[in-house]
Order: sequence, then structure tokens, then C-alpha cells
Amino acid sequence: MHHLSFLHLQCPLPILVLLLLSVSGTGAAIGDGQFIYDGFFGNDLTMDGEASVIDGLLRLTSGQAQFKGHAFYTYPLNFTSAVVPSSSSAPSFSTTFVFVIIGPYQDLSSHGLAFVLSSTKDFSSALPGQFMGLLNSNNNGNPSNRLLAIELDTILNTEFSDIDGNHIGIDVNSLVSMASRTAGYYTTDGEFHPLSLVSRKPMQVWVEYDSKHTRVNVTIAPYYLRSPKPKRPLLSVAYNLSSVLAATSTMYAGFSSANGILNCKHYIIGWSFKLDGEAAQLDYKTILGLAQKIEGRPSNYNYKTILCIVLLPTVTVAVVVCALLVKVHMKRRLQARKTELEWEREYGPPSFTHKDLLVATSGFKDEVLLGRGGFGSVYKGVLPVSKQAVAIKRVSPGSKQGMKEFLAEIVILGHLGHRNLVQLLGYCRHKQQLLLVYDYMPNGSLDCYLHNQDHSATNNRLCWAQRFRIIEGVASGLFYLHEHWEQVVIHRDIKTSNVLLDGEMNARLGDFGLARSHAHGADAHTTHMAGTWGYIAPEVARLGKATKATDVFAFGVLMMEVACARRPIIRADGEPVALADWVLAAWRRGSITDAIDPRLGDDYVEEEIELVLKLGLLCCHPSPNARPRMRLVMQYLQRDAALPTDLQPDTLLMISVEPLLQDEMQHAMSCPTTAITDLSRGR
Repeated sequence: MHHLSFLHLQCPLPILVLLLLSVSGTGAAIGDGQFIYDGFFGNDLTMDGEASVIDGLLRLTSGQAQFKGHAFYTYPLNFTSAVVPSSSSAPSFSTTFVFVIIGPYQDLSSHGLAFVLSSTKDFSSALPGQFMGLLNSNNNGNPSNRLLAIELDTILNTEFSDIDGNHIGIDVNSLVSMASRTAGYYTTDGEFHPLSLVSRKPMQVWVEYDSKHTRVNVTIAPYYLRSPKPKRPLLSVAYNLSSVLAATSTMYAGFSSANGILNCKHYIIGWSFKLDGEAAQLDYKTILGLAQKIEGRPSNYNYKTILCIVLLPTVTVAVVVCALLVKVHMKRRLQARKTELEWEREYGPPSFTHKDLLVATSGFKDEVLLGRGGFGSVYKGVLPVSKQAVAIKRVSPGSKQGMKEFLAEIVILGHLGHRNLVQLLGYCRHKQQLLLVYDYMPNGSLDCYLHNQDHSATNNRLCWAQRFRIIEGVASGLFYLHEHWEQVVIHRDIKTSNVLLDGEMNARLGDFGLARSHAHGADAHTTHMAGTWGYIAPEVARLGKATKATDVFAFGVLMMEVACARRPIIRADGEPVALADWVLAAWRRGSITDAIDPRLGDDYVEEEIELVLKLGLLCCHPSPNARPRMRLVMQYLQRDAALPTDLQPDTLLMISVEPLLQDEMQHAMSCPTTAITDLSRGR
């Protein structure tokens, strides 16, 4: 490839003619602020990370987990003088490219790729995974990035407010898209046809910026249609890019991509770009020929070869067919084994075979079904060799949230060990099925004992001694997660239905599907709302960030729920009231013990139950800094420390947060139509 417009050549006319003739159809034909690649051969590109050129294909990632790759046109583009040298407005530009994404599964991929205009080619500080090799958690959203990216995103990342796991977005200095749409295109009659970005088929993207009308258009269509660009763009947004493109004397054009935990390959087959004009068309025949070279895509059959095979003798046909079947079978086995090895390297070897779990559950029959959730189902089983009773969670194959919960359980719960945490015994992957195996808890969940409709049933009653031991057990497990393990673990979904009871009625905290971990001394990186309505701290509803203090808030609600046997949100005089408000009202009337479960009768220790209710109110303080840490909570429960002397009902105020509910209710994972309550200390 040759660069003619960006070099001041002083050479005789014959040499110049030879240089012009040497620009091939698969190279970069350079003009004033324009270039075209009908295939790639390494020249005129600056690449780093996983990016490489192989057989005319620009491969941004090679399939390694948690790696990134970049490829940029080597020469800078002058966005400040392309139209009017003295103007501060960015000029118009147009670009088009053809890409293919090859994921490990037909409908599941790692993170996508992005077309990039940037003031720099140095992305060494960018992170892989959901950051797509573009930014990191510190500079995401910084105006000084001077970055325009058109993302082709194949993973739903709620921390970036993604609309789904198959969309195209326009990003300016941030991975939170200023506009995004589900991938697809419009036909001439206006009908919308969705596209799967991970379909392994070549697709063409057009990106155009009209400086006169300050509008960005993005269009996509299947490349095999060989039809002109759709007249109606997928995305059309009015936005002045001058602050990004004209803020520096030069910009660089290129591509960025990154992988997460799944192996995936991202290819660019052809690319055309032009400043202040329409990008040149790509050569259809050349691009389609290169697309057939991509490993993982089914090739088009050669009709002459098919004709020859048909005319061959029957024996020869049989031999060829058998050989092909054996080859395909071996290739699939090798690919499946490669995927298994990658999982084992990341999460350890599977502890159980699918056959053993089938036997343990009698084929996952409904008779041993313990419950169902959004992630899938839980079954009771008996392991065939050890005869150990276990609980087996089978994640729904089509549940992306279930996949995230599955990985969180393996990464976090698989490394924890505490007497008050449910023990994860291991996992199993079988084709598209994901299974987790836990210790079986014969007495079920705490929720069933507290809220059983048959209040006269003696076998479902919990005495106060049992309840207090359960509270201490949950506190001990939570103290271990926050301060004793090698990392801080934020559970994010503490509630009575996630507290299980073993054969001796000891509490075991379980369900770590929403849990997140981070290093001691570092901030948590959760930036989206998760949990169960009624247990969610006020700051989570406002900011979406979970911390150790938000776990303490949920534990405070749980303590009062255990003592009172009432839901976190109750109805009083026909209106929804937070349990904390209800307990506080009883305290204000002169006796906080009036709020306790009437089924206890006189079977309780008054000092202990007052401690639990008052400590529950303190843990539910609306200010995270005013809530005690779990170390201090343990000291209170074990009587090694006394509650603050100024903790009185007159110093606690009830503040309704219905406006908060209206704003954030739609984001909660579980949200009955009710309100939550803040308890605020008077100033």
C-alpha cells in the first residue's frame, strides 16, 4: 500500500506514474484525506495487542480471554483544515467497513468491536472485556478523551446502560452511548429487519457525519445481499462533533475490540474512508472471497465440485462422505474440548458429570423440584456413590442473567468457606446446560418459617432462642464476607428467602448470583441497581452503587423481620409502611416489644429482643456512614459493646421516600407496589 497524499514527493513524472500503477485493488488507494482497503496486507496500519493481518484479513482478536486489539490507519487525519483552515468546525466525513464476529456459540459471543476516531493511537491503559479496549473505569466519560466510537456491542452491560446484548451505539468520550438501537436495517418499504451481530455472517456498516446539519448517521445491512446502502439509517442523531474532532490538530481512524471470559474472534474484511465526501465503494467480489477464508464460517459450495462428486462412483461418494463426517465430528470434538479446557483454566475442573447429576435427580423429575426462579430451577438429589444429599441449581440455557449468576457463584462462592455460608460443592457444564451443586439444607428457608400462612402449625414455629442464633449466624457469615476473606464480598441480596437452615437449624447465607467482590481498601464497582425491594438501601435506589453499608441495611431489615415475623413492607390502615417505620412507631408508643411476633408469647428474652429491634433500626439508618460495620454489629449481639446511649425514638425521624420509589421502581429486580422508608437522625 502506498501513501501519496500525506507525503511531499519530489520525483520525476515516470516514477510517479509507476507508483500510481502499483496501487492494487486490495491495497489502500490514497487520496486527499481518503483511503480504501479491499483486504489488508499489513502496510499502512498501526496494530497492537491481539490485532494482526492474516491472508488479507484484519483480525482484531484471536480468541484469547481478557485480551484486546487495535488497528489504526498509520497516518493522522486533519479534521481542522479539511474544509476551511481557519474554521473551528469539524468537516464532514464518511466511512464504511465490512466485519465478521466469530463467537464460541452460534448465538453467544464475547464483547464486540468499535470503529474509532481518536486523538491518540495509544490505548495501553484501556481495559478489555466490557470496556472494549477503549477506556477504563477512571477515564470513562472524561471530555479530555476526544474519542468518537461506533460500538457494535454483543453483551448487555447494565453499568453502561446498554439497551440489550445486540445493539449499535454512538459513543462520545464515554461507553454510555448517547444513542443506541438494536442491530437491524430498514427495507425500502420501511419494514425493520433485525440482525444478529454474532451470526458469523459478513455485514457492512456506514458511518456518516454531516457538518452542515451536525448530524451523525449509522447504517448496517447484511453484506451478502449485494444491495445498495439502505436509504433509512438505523441511527440518526443531531450532534456537533467539533468539540471532539476539531479540538486537536490531528485524529486517527481505526478499530478496537476486546474479549471477556469467552473466546471470540473479530474480523474487518474491507474498509473505506473519506474526509468531506462519500467513502468509495468496496469491491464486492474481493470482499466476499476473503470472507470465505474466515475459520468458523460455512463456505459456499463449489458447484463444479458438487457435479463431479455426483458423477463419481457410489463407492467413492460413500468414502468421501464418511471422511467428511469424521472430519466434522473430530473438529467439533476438538472445539468442544478446547472450550472445556478454557473453562477449566478459568474456573477449575468440573466436579460432577452430567450423568451423575441425572441419576441423582432421577432425570430432574418434578417430584424432586425444590423451586423455580428467573435463572432456572433447583432440585434435590442424592449422589449415586457417596449418597450425599445435595441441591442442584440448573441454569436456563437461554438466560443471560443466569449465565452471569452462574459465573458469580463459581468465582465467589466456590472459594469461600464458612460455617454460616451455603457450601458450593462444584459445578458441571454439559453442552448448553449449566449446573451448580450445593449442600442440601433439609429445613428449607427462613422465609417459610417466618411467613407460613398456617400460624397454628407447631412444626413451623421458631422459638426465640432459635431466632437469635439464626441472627447471630447470618451476622457471622456477613462479617466473614466483609472483613475476613482475602477480598471484600458484597452480597447485594440479603433476605430471609436466601437464608437456609441446616439439620440443626443453623443459618446458612446462600444465593451469591448477585454478589460482587473487590480488594480490601478499594471501592466497589457495582453501578446498577440490584436486590429485592424492601431490603434496598436508599443510596442504592439513588446511585445504583452497592457497598458493605448497603448489605448492613438489608441485614437490619432482616433482623426486624425475624423478630416481628412481618414482611419488610407491611400494610397499616390500608397504606404501605416500611417495617422499620412500624417498629419505630411501637417504640415511640412506649414499648418496642409490642412489635414482636405474637406467636412467641412470653418465650423470649426481653433484653435480647430489644437489642435486635433497636440494632435493626440503627442498621437501617439512611446515612451509610451512620450504620455500624459488621464487626461492631457482632460485638453488639455478643454483648461486647453497648448500643449508643443517644439511640432514642425521639432522635429518629420517619421520612417517606415515595418520590424515590417512583423514580427507581422500574430498575429494581423485585419491586412490589409499595414504598420504602428512610430513618434519619435529627440534626
